[in-house]
Amino acid sequence: MEGVPVIGRTLSVLEPLFSEIIIAGWPLGDPLPQGVRAVTDNYPGIGPLAGIEAALRACESPYLFVFGCDMPWLSGEMIIRQADDFLRAPSDILAARIEGLYEPLHSVYSKSIQPSLAGYIEGGGSPTIFDFYPYVATRYHDLPVTEETRKALTNINRPEDIIR
Repeated sequence: MEGVPVIGRTLSVLEPLFSEIIIAGWPLGDPLPQGVRAVTDNYPGIGPLAGIEAALRACESPYLFVFGCDMPWLSGEMIIRQADDFLRAPSDILAARIEGLYEPLHSVYSKSIQPSLAGYIEGGGSPTIFDFYPYVATRYHDLPVTEETRKALTNINRPEDIIR
């Protein structure tokens, strides 16, 4: 998929899996891909935690798979395994973890935590996503340490990240 924008790669993985796709933090004025809905942070300046809160507030589904927009090599198979794990034993959050490290932007969140998350933010809670985990029922989905997993969790923030 060389030459395909990151959003195109991402949507090619997500569209077969989800009936609703929400993007938090989409630049105002930029054309939105067809079938995608954008939400604005209710708590600007907080970062990804505010995006999660806004998406939870807006979503119609009782559960939301949250991922980083800078992860161009998401794996549909990994997402399916994680969603299956969540559905077998639902919790407020099913956070991905690899080698003991959290990956909060490859996790499943229950819509029911939105009021708690909003209260946490309004109460001055840390903007670090995993600092919120102790306030709700959080389980962990341990990902295998494989090249596929590492690639799927790769963040691309600078041109040199692509070379990595």
